[in-house]
Amino acid sequence: MPLTSAQLDRLVEAYANHCVDSMDTKCLEQFVYDTIVDSLSNTGESEILERIELISGADVLEDLVSSVTELPA
Repeated sequence: MPLTSAQLDRLVEAYANHCVDSMDTKCLEQFVYDTIVDSLSNTGESEILERIELISGADVLEDLVSSVTELPA
């Protein structure tokens, strides 16, 4: 018997909760890291800069850009 749209939504939510509950902190950290990198890997520079500024603020964006553009001592 096929699931209704509402049942499928609840199944997805239940599975997501199951996955999260079964992960330790290191697994959760790695998952979040991988998700962020994957979501930005095919994104243009301007959108990446906009997203970082929107989520983390201009100061964080400036610090991050400086950290990757400064020449090593």
